[in-house]
Amino acid sequence: MTQNNLQFIGIEECSRILHAATHIVLTTHMNPDGDAIGSECALYAAFTAAGKDVRIINCDAAPENLTFLNGSGQVEAYVPAMHDAIIAGADLLVALDFNDIRRVRQMEQVFRAGTGRKLVVDHHLDPKPFADFYFSLPGASSTAEIVYDILESANDTLSYDSALGLYTGIMTDTGSFRFDRTTPRVHRIAACLLEAGVDPVTTHRQIFDDYPIGRTQLLGMILAGIERHCDGRVSVLGVTTDMFVQTGTTVEDVENIVNMGLAIRGVEATALLTEFDGHIKVSFRSRGSITVNDIAGAFGGGGHRLAAGAMVEGVAFSELKERVAAALCAAVNPS
Repeated sequence: MTQNNLQFIGIEECSRILHAATHIVLTTHMNPDGDAIGSECALYAAFTAAGKDVRIINCDAAPENLTFLNGSGQVEAYVPAMHDAIIAGADLLVALDFNDIRRVRQMEQVFRAGTGRKLVVDHHLDPKPFADFYFSLPGASSTAEIVYDILESANDTLSYDSALGLYTGIMTDTGSFRFDRTTPRVHRIAACLLEAGVDPVTTHRQIFDDYPIGRTQLLGMILAGIERHCDGRVSVLGVTTDMFVQTGTTVEDVENIVNMGLAIRGVEATALLTEFDGHIKVSFRSRGSITVNDIAGAFGGGGHRLAAGAMVEGVAFSELKERVAAALCAAVNPS
């Protein structure tokens, strides 16, 4: 189906394209999260077992709290001299968990130039034109849920390695099974993954309960500076480059902290601004009364109805903080 000049395909065609390829490069967005890395590791395990040549090449390395995943050791941080020829020679380039080519930063040019087919497998809204095929399900809980469906549709054997990646992706993107897309089917899929050998206690602890002391110190600084607006209906958090330096942390250590902005009575929407590498990442979350995807779009980003983000350049941190707070207040208090 062609829509807005994008070629959307169904699960059978997506599976056929994946299984027909012999040299596959998997990639995902900058600062990859559990859904991104978990989906990559699941596909890597499935297709290497099928005898295919598979490489995971990302613009950023896997975060430390996800290195326990079987397959994460195969995640390669992009180096042009090492990887340009591999990407150019792949017969299939798979973009997982993103639908805007800007999200691979320095890999954009080589990805676009690749002569192999380009396939997007994703669950975010408003895909942008850069690939040949789009298997996009915005109603899915996660990209990992979509990958599970792809493997199931082809009757691929679900190995422990694939199951671990899929469980990680689903569990992290559903907020440990508490977000709005946590459907009965999501729990049934999770049950299948546990039956494949995944230990939910150990997996959760490795992702969320094994941080260095600096991350806890960073969290304290962020929460100490939280701002409330619109009679407490909006909260805004911020982390600056200087805070990373003081605590010896990195942008990886900010993962999931934005959700704490919603853990305040009366807050309907929140945002976390993270300054790093000359950019400011803005993460938006909503309890459900407003659609933050539209707000993120106004800042050049996108995402989901209740969880979205944007990357902003050329604006002072304090100024952007005011603009974000104003945008959220306008949404919760429409005139």
